[in-house]
Parts: sequence; C-alpha cells; structure tokens
Amino acid sequence: MRKIGIFLALIGFLLCLFLGYQAAQLLTSPAEKEPGDFASVTDASQSNILIVHVNHLDAEEPLLISVWVAFSYQADPVSLTFLPLYPTGKTGELELAGRFSLSKEKEISASFLDLLRKDYSFQWKYFVLIDQEGADYWANLLNGSEFSQPLDAKNEAVLEPEINLIASFCSNLRERGSGILSGMDWGQISPDHFHTNLPLDQLINDWDRIQKSGLCDVFSK
Repeated sequence: MRKIGIFLALIGFLLCLFLGYQAAQLLTSPAEKEPGDFASVTDASQSNILIVHVNHLDAEEPLLISVWVAFSYQADPVSLTFLPLYPTGKTGELELAGRFSLSKEKEISASFLDLLRKDYSFQWKYFVLIDQEGADYWANLLNGSEFSQPLDAKNEAVLEPEINLIASFCSNLRERGSGILSGMDWGQISPDHFHTNLPLDQLINDWDRIQKSGLCDVFSK
C-alpha cells in the first residue's frame, strides 16, 4: 500500500509540474518573447495586414502619419481586428519614423520594415498604403463626410480620426459586407492614393463572412 501511495504521489507531482509549465508558457508576456514568436503561433487561418498611412502617396518623399496592423482570421467565425502601432508614444518611435521612405514603385524601405518586425515581433502577409486623399475618399464612401486630421497634435488626436474611420468601416462591414464596395470608383484613388496587394476576390469573400459573424473591431489601446 505504501508503494502505491508513493507512486500516486509521484504521478501527481509530475502532473502538477507539467500543468505549471503550460501555464507559464501561456502567461509569458510579449516583452519576454523573442522576435518572430508571433509568427510561430499563426497558421494558414490568419493573415496579418500592415496598414501604412502617409500624407501624399504621389509625393516624392511621403511623410509617415500612422501604422496599423489588422489581424484577419479566416477560420469560423471569421473576424477582423485593427490595432495601432504608430504613433502610440512608445520609446523609439522617432527612429521608426526616421527610417520610413517609399520608392517610386511604392515599396516601403527595408530598414523601416526590419525595425517594425523587431519592435513588434510579428509578420504580415499583405499591406495597404493609403494617404489623406484616400482616407477622405473612404470617409465619403462610408459616411458621406470629409476626413479631417490634426497632424501637429499629440498621438491620441492624430489617431482619433483614423479610429473613427475604421470603426465606421467595421460598422458598414457588419451591416453590408462587401456591399460597401458597390459604386466605388477605384480609379479615383488607386494607385496614387490607395495601394495594396490584397486580392479583391478574397476581400469580397472575407467581408461577406464578416457580415454574418459581425466580428470587426478596432482597439486604440
């Protein structure tokens, strides 16, 4: 009986040790992870989208206004979540902005992308480039209103109009799905004010599924 008791105690100890290790893995903060850890937990059902907002895409040297990431989950229930990366007051943001540039072919500078990966430890599959005129077009398309943004204000004031625009986009998406594209004239904004590698057929499919799931959100903190 004593041997059985010792054996059961040993099994219990090993089980507790295993569960403790698993809990520690789940509770590890992003700051303690090595670069690339976000990419290691993603799979084919997730596509991160990098969104870069500048003042004028057709300018020789566009100025960086903001950077967002959209986490797109294609597995049921499909969802879309937006999170701002810049400007948020994080240490080192001046260096990030200083490394930003666009080529004539609208390719983002490699040094900027490398620092972004290092700072936030995630990968992206798609990108969206948009400028003030492109944002204004979307604001009129979604709300029939103009897009206005104070570029010389603090981080919160700079991001607030974008947060409102993305929230309106999500609201329209939940209500109309890909129907928000009806009547849209791509020639007015693409490629001089809106540029992306997102495939249109995938957009239409995902947006219609989001209309059914209702899962589209924007987080500002």
